Amino acid sequence: MNLRQLEAFRATNVMGSVSRAAETIHVSQPSVSRLISDLEAPVGFLLLGRTPCGLKPTPEAKRLFEAVEQSYIGILD
Repeated sequence: MNLRQLEAFRATNVMGSVSRAAETIHVSQPSVSRLISDLEAPVGFLLLGRTPCGLKPTPEAKRLFEAVEQSYIGILD
């Protein structure tokens, strides 16, 4: 797990899509998808599930996002 993976995961959750997350963190959409996929291995669970309306965070991903968000806010303070 590295900061770039967490940044991609956070941006995807905040922006609501991988494409918008990619624009926000200035990388390609496939890079964001790969970073999130690479993050799934160390955390041990699926982060985003596909739905007819797009990607949706899993319940575990929502808990991880809350922890990441708390850490992110702490860094900015």
